[in-house]
Amino acid sequence: MNSRNFSAAMFRATVSMVALLALTGCANVFYAETPTGKFSGKLTVEWIAPNQFIYRPDPAHPLTFVTADGASIQPRLMYTDGGSIPRLFWSSPNLGPWDFAPGYIIHDWLFKQHHCREDDWQRFDFERTAAVLAEAIKTQMKIGGEDDPTVMWAIYEAVRTPVARRLWDNGPCKEPPAAMLWSAPADRRPVPILTIDLP
Repeated sequence: MNSRNFSAAMFRATVSMVALLALTGCANVFYAETPTGKFSGKLTVEWIAPNQFIYRPDPAHPLTFVTADGASIQPRLMYTDGGSIPRLFWSSPNLGPWDFAPGYIIHDWLFKQHHCREDDWQRFDFERTAAVLAEAIKTQMKIGGEDDPTVMWAIYEAVRTPVARRLWDNGPCKEPPAAMLWSAPADRRPVPILTIDLP
């Protein structure tokens, strides 16, 4: 490598390092400023077909997230895919589609509630749903004893992209069929693939 190429490579590496440090700094500030909430209840996700899952609230102990400012969010029966993380990143630490399953279920419910105009759907706008997800993820990180500001910030930014905004504005209201309800015969219900009891 000649000196000009070496200088150009060093410049690119320096710019990349500065950008990475800036992003890490932003992530740390955002993490520090994000409050935590409180999870309770049980989370159950069931497989119904390849890449199709439903969240089923437990009748006695439904999943609930209470935000730092006192908003209580309790999802109902719905389709979910966990976190909409591109498959390319699934092997990265904390970037699997179910790594923060409780938070992703809360976020999916806010989208579903908005699309179907259910309950107090007007209480949460697009920006607020992203902030709730960040709060839920930080809450889970504190429960698990493993802080990862960069991951939390990256997920927060991902759910605020124009693609996510278009889905918020134009996504369909999709209801699971009545056969999925608890009243359906036990032999017709899907088998749970993920069950989490929250403190």
